[in-house]
Amino acid sequence: MRTALAGIALGLMLAAGCGGSEDAASPPLRNGVYEYELTPQYLLDNGISEFQAESESGVHRTTLDGKDFVDTWKTAAGRTGSCRGTFEADGTLVTFRWTSGCWGDWEMRYRVDGATVTWSDVEALPPYDTEEDQKVSEVFSGVPWTRIGNPPKKEE
Repeated sequence: MRTALAGIALGLMLAAGCGGSEDAASPPLRNGVYEYELTPQYLLDNGISEFQAESESGVHRTTLDGKDFVDTWKTAAGRTGSCRGTFEADGTLVTFRWTSGCWGDWEMRYRVDGATVTWSDVEALPPYDTEEDQKVSEVFSGVPWTRIGNPPKKEE
């Protein structure tokens, strides 16, 4: 199964402003807990299968912490899910790689505006980079994330 951030996500298309690079146009992506919603209707309207829309829709919370991320979600029907991975930023390009629970790595560019992160230039990465994988990556990354807090403190 593939979930957002892809992603996890998430994010929409904002171009860099005139006269500057994308790196210069956005503050850095911060560690934190981010929230976004993928409604079943949004997923279905964008060509995601009914099964995937039912099992991966809902309110997603993605925690970015160091180089690790966790995506958790709860559907309207009360079903929950969770996947883990790593991420690496190079300027405004972030590469996300799943380590458990989901598959289909991807990369995308971000833009931060206050508490909101929007995403663009989404690209599915091999070996899950078929046309279908690309569509799923774009759809799951097609909504903005809102930063709602800091990552939980790690136990020492």
